[in-house]
Amino acid sequence: MHAIDGEVRGALEDDFHHFRVLIRHDGARVTNVEATALRQPFSLCGAAGGRLDELVGQRLLRDTTQFFRIHDALLQCTHQFDLATLAIALAARGGSARHYHAFVEDGAAVEQRRATLRRDGETVLRWAFQDGVIEAPDAYRGQMLGRGFTAWAGTSLNTDDAEAALVLRRAIFISGGRGRTEELDRQPHAVARGGCWVQQPERASLATREKGTSRDHSDRPHQLTAGDDGWLAFEDAEDFGSSPTATLDSDDPSQI
Repeated sequence: MHAIDGEVRGALEDDFHHFRVLIRHDGARVTNVEATALRQPFSLCGAAGGRLDELVGQRLLRDTTQFFRIHDALLQCTHQFDLATLAIALAARGGSARHYHAFVEDGAAVEQRRATLRRDGETVLRWAFQDGVIEAPDAYRGQMLGRGFTAWAGTSLNTDDAEAALVLRRAIFISGGRGRTEELDRQPHAVARGGCWVQQPERASLATREKGTSRDHSDRPHQLTAGDDGWLAFEDAEDFGSSPTATLDSDDPSQI
């Protein structure tokens, strides 16, 4: 993420997603949010960026956990929402840039795995976890990664540590899809499990699978968001990127 006066730009890329989010603010509140999907697993992921309009008028907050108390992230694209909250927090701090890079070991859920998070080039978190529970270090031991984690982080950790914990937790969730590309590509559309906007029961069957969009960056992590460098540096102010077009066959405003 990079910021100038009144504007923050953020980019996120992993094996399955590549999003850009831009927020504008007046120094106290969000005045505009834009998002685009450069790569997405389902056809309606990009359309979910319109849900970020709920953040317009939002007070600038340094604590990213608070956004999840105010807004229902399950009715958003969770990845675009995460990125937007990180951008707002950067604006609230008055910072000029922040960069996260997460590494998660492959392995079955029942095996102990390790996850590492670097922030602005410095390692800030190292977890050992197994079957959805953090086993090390001691400060996180026994903490479940599922429901309740955000509230725990918001009350038990300082603002920067809580933000980092949410980022690494999301990376662990995303890593669960690695090695499953063929299985995922056999799905005609999103599964109605309610985990995000496209997975809501009324919408999942409309969100068709975007086959062939998964990328394995294991041997080339330096390429993640490399194509965003110019945009993040405000060198190409008008080039926000082209989002895949997808529309809903519905006049129901609740579908947007």
